Amino acid sequence: MKDQTCGGRVARIWAGVSGLLLATAITVPEMWAAEAIKVVRTVHLAQPDLLEEAVVGWAGYVAPDKNVLMEAITFGGQRGYYFTAHRQSARDHHPREPLIRWSGDNGRTWEDRGTWTAESPIQGNWKLNIEAPNYVFNPTNGTLLRLYRTTEAVTGLLPWVKGAPAGRTGLLWTQYSRDGGRTWSEAEQLICQGPEFDPTHWAPGIWYGRNSGGVQGVDAVWLPDGRFLLPFFSTEETQLHKYQSACLIGRWRAEDDRVEWSLTASATVPEAASYSGGDEPSVAVLADGRWLMTMRAYTPANLPLAIPSGKFHVTSADEGRTWSEPAMLRLSDGRQAYGPASLTHVFRSSRNGRLYLITNILDRPTVACDPRSTLQIAELDPQSFRVKPETVTVIETRDAAAGQPENIRFSNWRRYEDRETGHIVLLMTACPGDVGRHETCGVPPHSYRYEIILPE
Repeated sequence: MKDQTCGGRVARIWAGVSGLLLATAITVPEMWAAEAIKVVRTVHLAQPDLLEEAVVGWAGYVAPDKNVLMEAITFGGQRGYYFTAHRQSARDHHPREPLIRWSGDNGRTWEDRGTWTAESPIQGNWKLNIEAPNYVFNPTNGTLLRLYRTTEAVTGLLPWVKGAPAGRTGLLWTQYSRDGGRTWSEAEQLICQGPEFDPTHWAPGIWYGRNSGGVQGVDAVWLPDGRFLLPFFSTEETQLHKYQSACLIGRWRAEDDRVEWSLTASATVPEAASYSGGDEPSVAVLADGRWLMTMRAYTPANLPLAIPSGKFHVTSADEGRTWSEPAMLRLSDGRQAYGPASLTHVFRSSRNGRLYLITNILDRPTVACDPRSTLQIAELDPQSFRVKPETVTVIETRDAAAGQPENIRFSNWRRYEDRETGHIVLLMTACPGDVGRHETCGVPPHSYRYEIILPE
């Protein structure tokens, strides 16, 4: 670990080392090789109140030919979780409204561009939750698409517990802007192309009131013909605790400057390796044109699995019409790459063309969502998709000396590739985990910016 001053702020630098960096044993050398991955951390959005964290829900470019960025930020969600998890009243919890910020100079400075309503009352203790939006620009003329998900919720009930309505009420909504995001069209429900689809049966295998689907905080992956992919997850119709993953395919229509939607086939993780199927997908287009999609798996504490703590991927050679059988993430020597249930994102770098993975890697099996106390990036072999251990590099890890709890979580981050440098920009706020945010949690409320410098 080194200190470096960046823009008047102290930045922390990690460097990749030879040998696998794991959550239980981390070493960082004084010097790095020319091929090493480097990580520089700075404060992205400081928060003065420990009890009101700032979390970036989406960030990326919103113009085809200018380095214009937007980001969507929420406040105080971890504190709200604390009250719900501990069955305490949240009537005195009034966090800031979610915020949209805009940058016209590639993220050097930011200005506020409005807010959105995160929840709206329906009736009684029912409410509508409105998630952070995703943005996609038209590469031809710069028209901007805003896409967001809504789910119905019951006050005091966590959305993923049995009986919660989120798993059967998720919908996607779209809006368009032709003035750089200053004004927007009326919201319209996303409905896939085809006569069989309508507001209830709005995508293959999905019916409002039975199951749901969604997109959360992901950047579009562009295809050579101008179409784009958004990783998509959905619940199974008869088992709402089981998830499957796919890709929404968007195509900008020249005739009306709107997006036409279709959905690929779905993939999932078998019961022997995941209680809840496969969700939180990411996708990368490989050099040979195939698609590689990753999925999160879940190992419950009270249900032993034949294949615990795995992370899985599938490939498609026909643009998502079919997917290969799910394969486990492994190290180059064939050993399983263990991990908690957490984000596992794959991407190809435009800087060097190589394939990378960002996730939490452990040296032994675990259960549920912990530990996520170390976040790593690693290069994958482009043929086997196995992790190259010598490239595994720490992005962030628990600071025990600062009093951070053992189960601090470094996950639920957002990322984009910097157009000027080809570096990866990752934005993340630490989470106290299942205990929620409280006065003595020891977890900073700030959003941090991690500049991940990949070799050329």
